[in-house]
Amino acid sequence: MHRRTGVTAAASGRLRRGTRVALVSVILMLTAACATPPPLPLLPPVSRTATGLVTPGKFVWGDLISQDVEASKAFYGALFGWTFETNGRYSTVMNHGVPIAGIVKARDKDGGTEWLGNLSVADVDRATALYSEHGGLVEHEPVDAPDRGKISLVSNKGGAALLLVRASGGDPPDADPVVGGWLWWELWTHDVEAATNRLVEIAGYQRETVDLRDEPYRVLRDAKARRAGIMEAPPEVYPTWLPYFRVDDLDTSIEQAVALGARLIDQAERSAILVDPNHAEFAIGVWTKEGDRIMQEAE
Repeated sequence: MHRRTGVTAAASGRLRRGTRVALVSVILMLTAACATPPPLPLLPPVSRTATGLVTPGKFVWGDLISQDVEASKAFYGALFGWTFETNGRYSTVMNHGVPIAGIVKARDKDGGTEWLGNLSVADVDRATALYSEHGGLVEHEPVDAPDRGKISLVSNKGGAALLLVRASGGDPPDADPVVGGWLWWELWTHDVEAATNRLVEIAGYQRETVDLRDEPYRVLRDAKARRAGIMEAPPEVYPTWLPYFRVDDLDTSIEQAVALGARLIDQAERSAILVDPNHAEFAIGVWTKEGDRIMQEAE
């Protein structure tokens, strides 16, 4: 959860173009996967151990659509200690030996680089239809992807692409966030109420509003945990989903990221927003067992 202090159009001005790149790249990847199944899965499962779990509203994976996969691997590998397993155009991200994400080459050389969240839903067909009925855009209708499960691609008007997934082997079980792994997902939008209503409909969230140092912040949760946040984006910033990764030491991690070529966009007490060398926005934050599952910026 990040308190906005100085995010500018320069920080997020490429989001609309980057969103289109993400959509085109994923659609092409899915088409290739469905037309000619490769010897190994093009989109790997979100959990290598079949769990049978379905946790609607949980972000279970992330895909980085990158203009320069090797540069992205070098940056995130050095920053978080990630390793990678590569199969064709797709590289699976391993954090402490556990697969958590993937990196895929963008086919549009004129586009950008961005993270695409994978949100678990109980029924992809129904969730996709509800998303559309409540004003969202369906960029790709539901399709069966080898090993990943059934998926569809949706977005808000203006950006914020999201992959809806019913994982074939089940979702990863809930666990405390680990260093280098997922910590939080945050939607920046120009219509908080409409975005909230869409997500509540497709995932069954409960909604909360907290005071984030004089700014309202919407929290989406289920009976077990807080899953995501929504905040009002400045007019000059295109809608986007911002992924957060856990770090042990915020200042040290910022210094490392900048030394590796990232730009620091904004910093709060427990979190920071950066842009990686390929121009993908991401955030880092600290977390403790004594704190909440989300970063405690609300005081």
